[in-house]
Amino acid sequence: MDSKNKRPQKNYKPKYTEEERKAFVEQRRKSREQCFALIFEMSFTDDNYMDVLDSAIESRLIETDEFIDTLMDYYSNHKNEIDERIRPHIKGWAFNRVSKVSLSAIRLAVCEVACKKSSVGAAVNEAVELVKKYGAEKEHSFVNAVLSSMYREKK
Repeated sequence: MDSKNKRPQKNYKPKYTEEERKAFVEQRRKSREQCFALIFEMSFTDDNYMDVLDSAIESRLIETDEFIDTLMDYYSNHKNEIDERIRPHIKGWAFNRVSKVSLSAIRLAVCEVACKKSSVGAAVNEAVELVKKYGAEKEHSFVNAVLSSMYREKK
């Protein structure tokens, strides 16, 4: 290779310390779990996000942050559009028969990707982890299949 094609070597210095990165990841995971719970709660009622949030703050003393506010605002304003994007990828099930846990995790992942808050891989992985924690035994495989189908098609 000639010298024109070589990149100059830079000393890479991480933007954050390992402790800061871990703290960010942990906070993001907590915020994601709060979004998941709010979307789950909204699946049982016609209440708007602010009513559900007020109730959650009062009963569970949750705190919101920019991540939660952005995703929940997007979800509130695009719920029908999100469900229409999901619907064709639910194979062998009636949409209204999909568990609320699975559907909430899928909706959250769609919001994260649409708002550019997470990469597709991270959103899918986190949705699967939420369903492993809160869903039935093999429900996470369904969520992974639906989200993979959605984003494979997009490529």
